[in-house]
Amino acid sequence: MEIELKNVDFNADVYDIYEAVELVLHGSDLYDPRDQRNKGRKPNFEVIPGVSPARRIHNGTAILRVPIQLGKRLFRWLCDSPENKIIIKNRALRLFNAYREVPPDVAYRLEKALYIEPRKEKLRKELEDKARQVRLRIAKIQFGVWYTPSDSSTNQGRSFSVEHEREYLSQSAAYVNLVYENSLICIDIGQRETEEFNYLVLVKFSSIRRLGIGYNTLKQPFIIFDLYTPPSFERKSYNNHVPEGIQRKGKHKTRDRIPALDDVHARIAPYAYQLRVILANQLDLLKFEAICHHVKCQPLPTRVYRVDAYAMRFFRKDFINHISCWIKTMDWKNAFQIEAYLRCGLLNTHDLLVSLQKPIEDVIHDYDSEASELLRLFSVALRTRSASETPNACLARVRVEHPTIKPLKLVQGHILCHHVVITPSRILLEGPYTTQSNRVIRRYQDNNPTLVERFVRVEFRDEDRLAYRWEGDVDGTWFLQQRVGGILHEGFELGGRAFEFLAYSNSSLREHAVWFVSPFHDPVEGFVNAESIRASLGDFSKLLRTPSKYAARIAQAFTATDPSVKIRRDEWKEQDDLGSHTDGVGTISPELADKIWEAKCRAAGNLRESRVKPSTYQFRFLGYKGVVVVDSRLKGIKMRLRESQRKFPVHNVAEAEFEIARSFDYPNKVHLNRPAVMALENLGVNKKAFMDLQNEAKRRIYLASDSLKIFADLLRSHGGLGGEFRLAFILEQLVKLGLDFKDYLDKEAIRSAFLGRLVRDAMNHALREVKFKARIPVPHSYQLVGVADEGHAYIKEGVESDKVFTLKEGFIYVCVQESAEKEPIYFKGQCLISRSPVIHPGDVQRVYAVGKPPDDKICFFRGLKNVVVLPAIGGPSPSTNLSSLGDRSLASCLAGGDLDGDTYDVYYENPALLPPLKARPAEYPPGEVWTLAKGRRDATVDDICDFIVEYINSDVMGLLADRHIIIADQSKDGVFDERCMKLAELCSKAVDYPKNGKRVELRNNLPKTLTKFKPDWHKAEVTGARDLDYYVSDRALGHLFREIDLYDPHKPLKGFLATSLSDIVALEDPISRALAPLVQYMVGPGAGWESLGAVNAQAPGLHARYIREMQYICMTHTLVDAPDVRLTEEEVVLGTILANCTQPHWRQNRASRMKLHSGTLVGDIRSHIMPYGGTAAEPQLREGLRNGWATWGWAQRHRDKEFIESFSLIALGVILDCLKRLGALPDTCQ
Repeated sequence: MEIELKNVDFNADVYDIYEAVELVLHGSDLYDPRDQRNKGRKPNFEVIPGVSPARRIHNGTAILRVPIQLGKRLFRWLCDSPENKIIIKNRALRLFNAYREVPPDVAYRLEKALYIEPRKEKLRKELEDKARQVRLRIAKIQFGVWYTPSDSSTNQGRSFSVEHEREYLSQSAAYVNLVYENSLICIDIGQRETEEFNYLVLVKFSSIRRLGIGYNTLKQPFIIFDLYTPPSFERKSYNNHVPEGIQRKGKHKTRDRIPALDDVHARIAPYAYQLRVILANQLDLLKFEAICHHVKCQPLPTRVYRVDAYAMRFFRKDFINHISCWIKTMDWKNAFQIEAYLRCGLLNTHDLLVSLQKPIEDVIHDYDSEASELLRLFSVALRTRSASETPNACLARVRVEHPTIKPLKLVQGHILCHHVVITPSRILLEGPYTTQSNRVIRRYQDNNPTLVERFVRVEFRDEDRLAYRWEGDVDGTWFLQQRVGGILHEGFELGGRAFEFLAYSNSSLREHAVWFVSPFHDPVEGFVNAESIRASLGDFSKLLRTPSKYAARIAQAFTATDPSVKIRRDEWKEQDDLGSHTDGVGTISPELADKIWEAKCRAAGNLRESRVKPSTYQFRFLGYKGVVVVDSRLKGIKMRLRESQRKFPVHNVAEAEFEIARSFDYPNKVHLNRPAVMALENLGVNKKAFMDLQNEAKRRIYLASDSLKIFADLLRSHGGLGGEFRLAFILEQLVKLGLDFKDYLDKEAIRSAFLGRLVRDAMNHALREVKFKARIPVPHSYQLVGVADEGHAYIKEGVESDKVFTLKEGFIYVCVQESAEKEPIYFKGQCLISRSPVIHPGDVQRVYAVGKPPDDKICFFRGLKNVVVLPAIGGPSPSTNLSSLGDRSLASCLAGGDLDGDTYDVYYENPALLPPLKARPAEYPPGEVWTLAKGRRDATVDDICDFIVEYINSDVMGLLADRHIIIADQSKDGVFDERCMKLAELCSKAVDYPKNGKRVELRNNLPKTLTKFKPDWHKAEVTGARDLDYYVSDRALGHLFREIDLYDPHKPLKGFLATSLSDIVALEDPISRALAPLVQYMVGPGAGWESLGAVNAQAPGLHARYIREMQYICMTHTLVDAPDVRLTEEEVVLGTILANCTQPHWRQNRASRMKLHSGTLVGDIRSHIMPYGGTAAEPQLREGLRNGWATWGWAQRHRDKEFIESFSLIALGVILDCLKRLGALPDTCQ
């Protein structure tokens, strides 16, 4: 309804009107918070002031838009009493029904959206307008690098080398201003009257390390930036010309992302991105400083007395060419490191050509095949060196510290991989890092181990290393075609080698990462290049009309897998599918499963021996993919695969390797997450259920500092923190020895400050996960891989149906066993099952768990553990009144899942989470597949490259999911809102995009949020998130978010008992005293017990080896490339990164890479202490115990050394492992 407001005071602005109307509409006469129709939300309305021809704020009138029923109540209220009025500035408004329909989109918003107080909008608009008004003229823009002058007599600190400069007073024009709403500083270049293009240089607040302002020697005002990452560059045609061959993604898309401002700038942009701006007017510097303070720019500008700036021209073309020619003469691994120094900003051309060329050549000569290892460590030293240390002195120091060097020992199935990160303006080089291998690389590695370096992993990222995101009017199409497409199609040269695009894995595509290869000669296959590798993988002839499917099938061979056993052609065959119910799942015999597990344990040094033998493996085998589950009826070495698992044929192969993508040897715990909480709340689950679970999680987190046992539980329940160092295992064994965090009864306090810091950081990690992800543990509930009930296959084979126990429609089977030492748990009764992410309310369904199968019937799933067995008939439970789903599989009803490795959340013994409402599972027709036009050639690698470019440009899954949950919070209807339903359908299409090649078209198809403000729980982790951008959410997610406070990561825990290292006598600490009698007893008399730990020839070298790699891990796995940013020892041990990040997925990827690296390091050190692994007999275990104790003792005598605490953990883990396997540890706590 539209209502005319008259008699509005001319001095009242629109916000005064809002406040006056709000007092009435939200008053007790018109709003009852207990009315269920309101769903606890205040009514929404909109005010539009009348336009004044006299340029006043308004013309004395306004339009009030309200929901129809609310408008009727308002008029009744006005008629009820002459005292009922809306008053603004002491004037009563007159209200008239306008008898006009409200536009449908406005009516929808008023009916559904949460009301946001106008004061917030007013304050935000004032800041935006204030920032917009300050636009300062620029005289010069300079791009360059920071460097330390070679003249050591000066004490001026760093200087600025101007590598590219342009003046903007006599030609063109440039201005600088702050953009409050986007949190950035914008440099606007161009004149509409005389130029074709307008250019923008955009510097995000988050990319600025330091911001300086001052005057140079000519008294010219300057702004100088010390940046973490380069600015971004954009271009717009004043005449609206579109780049040739580009179709805009919408009329509002008017700007293009570009890698550089012009061709001259493009030459130095990969190396020099620091920025200096000379302002045209002296007084403008004070204006800039004032507006930065007003809008709270982070960091605020600092006045600097002097910054010397010279045109050193380090990156002249001839200097770059000279270095290129030089590195072509050396081994490629060495060339990679040298080029990395330059591209990562660690050295400039003067450093390399004048100071370091001869010393580097000496390193290559002296260290021979291990020279690249020393050069890799040199990169760490360059990042951490003091300002007074020259690069030459730094290299000399590294040589002294590492007179000899050997690479880490790798776990089977892993390689050292060089990484290339391609950003809009730079090519960054990293590594080599430990990376899980794949079928293709292992094939050539087996023929010649050095061929591994011919494969590099390439990632396409924005300048800040995050995924590409295009702001409002920016179209990334042209840029991606030029930058990403150009590299994919044409390849690139690195260290003198030409690299060409090879393929991607399905998971790496989501990370915008692919594999490149440099052609080589293989001793078996001869000349090998990317095309010959792809052709050798299988028969793709039936896929050549569908480029995306063609690429997806090639991607199977590049899935990260572990090798296991080889299977002959006579040991496997295909069997029929049971409709869609067995989509992706096959079977193997117990004997074959045993062989696979033995191979897996050998590769892991038998550290998995306490795990439960898996019932299921996710695998890759020839052209097959999916999972296989143990079938006790199969005898011998047998495998039965299904047609649904065959993605392409591979001909004439007599024997092939069974590759393990994942072994399900441990049941993961279920954790709530934001989409699940939103869906369950909208299905009727009470907020209190979530709050109770979070309060219990908080209690367990806070209690972690009281008990080793609770701390170990915390580590296991939050992603296996400390898993690479076996921290939870160590803590559990210490509990058995009568140790704890505090003294009480028969427990002695450990008093370790290092453990205290681990507890603090683990608690902070867990609290952050709960606060920003609603990642709340759900007791008694597990995340399990789905498999099918094969009982119906037995019946098809001839077994009488009444003798086979099978699952009925809506029933499941679950048996979990967390370790070989624990009893299995059978689920029986009502359960909730879902698959993340929950987008549609029908993605959550009630099912019934059958418990332990009857003994008197044949049952396929008897003995299966740590899986959820789904029925081979029907869909959800008939009790949901959804029986019309027919023969649709239950898996497909859960967010479109299948059984090729998908995991499902099974909620058990949590009645408060069982929703009273039921929703029909979403049904979306199969999407179209991108197929090449008839008469056109078959797909080639160029089509795959084009698809990758389009995928990166159209990868909108994150955007859709985020928009969905925001609208669900804003709308009164939650996830049932029609916009959310539309977004759920779009999400389904986005999930299928990598396979079918049909992008999600967002133009005129993306539902808008109901208000531009976001819920408070959506605040990013980064500091400086502005309250004016958010509203207080009344949903469960808002209450959960506001209930969590994080610890200061730099402060020690209150009340935690810790003793200073200087006060601890070596081997007199509580842990050593508890272990000493057990170790002495097992080592035996006459074994030199007294000298153990006093003198250890191996430990110093091991520790030096450990230090060098830990330094590298701490420097190179950070979220930001900066010398003053590094991981702590505690972060590496826990396997977490505590730094805040706007894209937590990026932090998760970095942490995963860090954990793989640290796990390799721990395995290497452990193998030197205990070289026998899991095959050790009793004498070898005693020897390992002896070595472990000696290493532990040495470490306790050298507590002042770097990283000694985590080094000690490795030795402690060996000691406890040996004692346990020798039967010397108590079975339970003392």
